[in-house]
Amino acid sequence: MNIYDVTALVISLAMVVVLGILIGCTPNDQSDLSYLPYTELNFAAAPNIPDARVSQGILSKKSEKSKNSSHKWAARGNRPWKYIIIHHSATQTGSAKEFDKMHRRKGWDEMGYHFVINNGRGGTDGKVEVGSRWRKQKWGAHTKTPNNEHNNFGIGVCLVGNFMNSMPSQKQLAAMRELVEYLMITYDIPPQNVIAHKDAPILKPTECCGKTFHRYVHSNSFRRQLNHYTMAR
Repeated sequence: MNIYDVTALVISLAMVVVLGILIGCTPNDQSDLSYLPYTELNFAAAPNIPDARVSQGILSKKSEKSKNSSHKWAARGNRPWKYIIIHHSATQTGSAKEFDKMHRRKGWDEMGYHFVINNGRGGTDGKVEVGSRWRKQKWGAHTKTPNNEHNNFGIGVCLVGNFMNSMPSQKQLAAMRELVEYLMITYDIPPQNVIAHKDAPILKPTECCGKTFHRYVHSNSFRRQLNHYTMAR
């Protein structure tokens, strides 16, 4: 192989790398999977301490139930969550197990999302799968921003499916609303911090959670529901 052949090979490999970066949660949008985990902040695990407002009777009965450590989505820890970040997988099928394999193949420690909501192709339609990161109250690996704010303090919720031109199933939407309500009430997350992946100040452009689903996330009807959840706190 002469110097010209070597040069051509190097250029070809460089083009493959660049195209992979540009193509970017999908075959057309891989931007939430394009970086490695970063150094964990020092938030030591600790039992959840009952909110003072519960004992004062300020929180509603529904809120008190959400604070219950026996709740199906309860986790022990003191991580100060600030955001709920909604993603689509941009694949027609998938599950927490499949995404965990995918992310590990990239060299990650485990699946980057905290929750996955199935669409019936890889798991029961509307089923919420709890990721291993959530049980450990571990930083996410789903929304890369310059200061990692949205990974360190953002709960990653991924709905299986590609929602560029279609919506999640009704069961997925119902499950998402129930999960978002629980997380908002339990962690005092305000409505304005329930966002889509593309709404974060990310390093690379993305269409996640899909154009059609993104319109729903910012629709008046969904935002009214979020405001209702806030009133229930």
